[in-house]
Amino acid sequence: MTNQNFDQIVSFGKENVEAVIKSSTLAVKGLEELTKAYTSLANQSIEQTQAAVKALTTAKNPTEFQSIYSNLAKANIEAFVAEGRKLQELANSILTSSVAPISARVQAVSTLFKIAA
Repeated sequence: MTNQNFDQIVSFGKENVEAVIKSSTLAVKGLEELTKAYTSLANQSIEQTQAAVKALTTAKNPTEFQSIYSNLAKANIEAFVAEGRKLQELANSILTSSVAPISARVQAVSTLFKIAA
């Protein structure tokens, strides 16, 4: 093994470690962002629940109560679906970005094997 080959192996290993560190850093930042999104959603849910209770207490009869309740339920389901989509997109984005450095290193290994073959 020549000194040049040894240097290439060391450099390649260093690049792999750097990719893992970058990937981990991106994953942690992404999880922080996802945690903020969940916290925001929880706070919104609390506020919406308080508003719903206030709205339901204003009902003057059972028919009005049912109407208010139905409207609130429909709005809550629509909001749940919309927020679920946003969280899913955020999670997918985080996963894609955090895996990218490692994917690049896998591609580099694949290229080296193709060259060596």
